[in-house]
Amino acid sequence: MQARLAQVRATYEGAGQAHVLRHVEKLSEAELASLVEQLEQIDVKRVLETYKLSVQDASNTSKLSMVDPLPEVANFSRLSAQMRSDYVSKGLSLINSGKVGYLLLAGGQGTRLGTTEPKGCYDIGLPSKKSLFQLMAERLTRLREISGREAPPIPWYVMTSPMTDEQTRSFFVKHNFFGLKAADVFFFQQGTLPCLDLSGNILMESTSQVARAPDGNGGIYRALKSSGALKDMRDRGVSYVHCSSVDNALVLPADPLFIGYCIEKNADCGAKVVAKAGPDEAVGVLCAAEEGGAKVVEYSEISQEAAREIDPSTGALRLNAGNICNHFYTVDFLDMAAELLTPYHIAKKKIPCIDETGQHVTPQVNNGIKLEQFIFDCFPHSKSFACAEVIREEEFGPVKNAPGSSVDSPDTARALLLNLGRKYVQEAGGKIEGDGPVEVSPLLSYRGEGLEEACKGKTITAPTILTGLGEVGGSRKRQVEDQ
Repeated sequence: MQARLAQVRATYEGAGQAHVLRHVEKLSEAELASLVEQLEQIDVKRVLETYKLSVQDASNTSKLSMVDPLPEVANFSRLSAQMRSDYVSKGLSLINSGKVGYLLLAGGQGTRLGTTEPKGCYDIGLPSKKSLFQLMAERLTRLREISGREAPPIPWYVMTSPMTDEQTRSFFVKHNFFGLKAADVFFFQQGTLPCLDLSGNILMESTSQVARAPDGNGGIYRALKSSGALKDMRDRGVSYVHCSSVDNALVLPADPLFIGYCIEKNADCGAKVVAKAGPDEAVGVLCAAEEGGAKVVEYSEISQEAAREIDPSTGALRLNAGNICNHFYTVDFLDMAAELLTPYHIAKKKIPCIDETGQHVTPQVNNGIKLEQFIFDCFPHSKSFACAEVIREEEFGPVKNAPGSSVDSPDTARALLLNLGRKYVQEAGGKIEGDGPVEVSPLLSYRGEGLEEACKGKTITAPTILTGLGEVGGSRKRQVEDQ
């Protein structure tokens, strides 16, 4: 232990952070061992370099002097039937050959939803009572089926956080991984960074504990590498990854249409977007980056004049590509992003800590900063960025606000999903009687396909759930009546 302590002391003294060891003489053996281990795991040189870079970036007030839309945004709803079929076929072929993985950001807690569980465990009130995790798992199962016989499993990489990791793992075990094999679900934790004071020095939570905070969803890239998830992708032969956040009830994981489109465009990174609901919608916008690639400009960073500007060629907003955290990557791009030294966003906070004497302090004003990175901060480094607009009502059902809220709530997401169920049944030739909910199980249909046998020429009486074969809760035959 003394040799490790001496090495840590030399490292932190050399970085001007000797104060982290100021109280080691007061620590028990267990406390000292814990502190040394914490300090060994921190790349203090990188943390301080990142802090300096972030301060410089925050002071650059000219960086948003020009905001231009991306040069090309495909509109998936306007694709010809042939082009759409070609993209889907390409995506399904890659899935069938084991080249595609799915990456989920699942570190958020459901506090605003009124639950102590991770967001992915949340039941939005569907008749089936399925959680967000279950909906995604079943879509992956169905997608594997339609990609062709003998298709390998689609590996699922789930990023948790220190607050949600144990509960998330337990939830999957409790539900038998929703029919997936445990070996095909890779859990890894979002990283953390030391909290700093306003001068850039590491804060101590106690004499034996460094004050730390999650490093933002942009920490996913380093976490993928440090956890071994990137190695797992390469070992499996995965070349392309679709990524989304857990709080979108309508997400289509490993979407073959999106995968196929991005591959056709030879993209190393890409994003799905939705048209903004209006100029004042508080959503980030995908824009062109000055150095190439793309960037997300937050709503608060866009002037009112720019937000209201109309593109005369389309009649839509000029800055119209609303970000929905739905991305495509090559594994090579993920590998590169893990090594980038890019600025973090500085958030000034009231951070409990100890003072020079080792006494605990609860600050009344902001005394420190937390560094966090956003998942889109690496987009400007893309050499070939692809962007596609999708229909909001079909692919974006955010679950962020408490039940009863008029926007982005379990109620609004549930309504969107049940409306999709009605749409799928009617497009498959079915007739619906009654005003109740019509839920189509993801095990029966991924995106409305394959419903003709269950629906064509038949009457479905709402409320009902159209289930997959073998699914608990009914069979297709019991859900419908011949006309």
